Amino acid sequence: MKILTYICTRGRYDSTLPMAMLSLINQTRRPDKLIVFDDNTDQDKRDPRQMEHYMYLFKLMEQKGIPWEWVWAKKLGAHHSHEMANTAGFDLAWFIDDDCVAEPTCLEMLLKEMHPNVGAVGGLILQPPAAPLPSGLENNKIHRLDLPNIQWFVWDGPSRPVEHIYSQFLYRCDIVHHDLRLSSVVFRGETMFTHSLLLKGYQLLVTPKAVTWHFQTSGGVHSGQKQENWAHDEAIFREWLAFAEKGRKIFVFNGGLGDHLMALQALEIPKGAIVSCCYPDVFKGMDVEVISIAAAERIVDINPYDVYAWAGRRQWTGHLIDAYKALYAELHR
Repeated sequence: MKILTYICTRGRYDSTLPMAMLSLINQTRRPDKLIVFDDNTDQDKRDPRQMEHYMYLFKLMEQKGIPWEWVWAKKLGAHHSHEMANTAGFDLAWFIDDDCVAEPTCLEMLLKEMHPNVGAVGGLILQPPAAPLPSGLENNKIHRLDLPNIQWFVWDGPSRPVEHIYSQFLYRCDIVHHDLRLSSVVFRGETMFTHSLLLKGYQLLVTPKAVTWHFQTSGGVHSGQKQENWAHDEAIFREWLAFAEKGRKIFVFNGGLGDHLMALQALEIPKGAIVSCCYPDVFKGMDVEVISIAAAERIVDINPYDVYAWAGRRQWTGHLIDAYKALYAELHR
């Protein structure tokens, strides 16, 4: 299986980013590619080819046969970079934060737990000196985000099933998508992404054998963020979770009349489904709830429902009707 490793970074050129990169380079299971998504502002952006310590890392990757890429990110938040990685054509993707250092066997240990029914595997994210796991602490529950995360503590034994994973994890690509409605602080983003895999029927695991050390320092993607961004993202998360757990199917048609007619021909829209569209008369008489595009944007990120973007990523050459069928087979599997 082809594995992409990547880091989203901001403000840490001269502190923890080089250590994070070196820890990915020195994995016992070498990645098939390493990408750094540079989210620094234009004012702070620097050319890594002009920094001596990065030149050593680039040469080391070339020596070890690890293809690498330095990508100037969109400056809209790490979730946009995560989604670029998610749809880059790899089987699996693994990332760590730019203030983390992974143990050399981390990727190898995560991969051992990636069975066919597993959607994502996380490891321990330890800030030294790390404390042992408190007795009786629940495994990560989606409705108990007030509790400490089991990834923050030292423990041993078999992997544990969880309902969401934080920070570093290995995941199956292009099955679910990062919610691009979130602000640049991306609060709850990893929780929403991993829980979406659970809702698709995949298992989520945390293994204590994959260890990453968290060296929290200044800078990072949360630096300079407005306080209201956290409240904005929390509101999106709560609405999304309330909708997602109902299990209702949603169809989004944000195109022309011809697109609506082809979608109607292509898809079997079940009774009780939600249809978000621009031409509601197309679905008149059907036993569905018809809502506006704006209403859909309040409960889901509509970007994954864009059939043209989906077809472009896959270099689709078939009929649009078949593209609709394939897109919704993925979205609703």
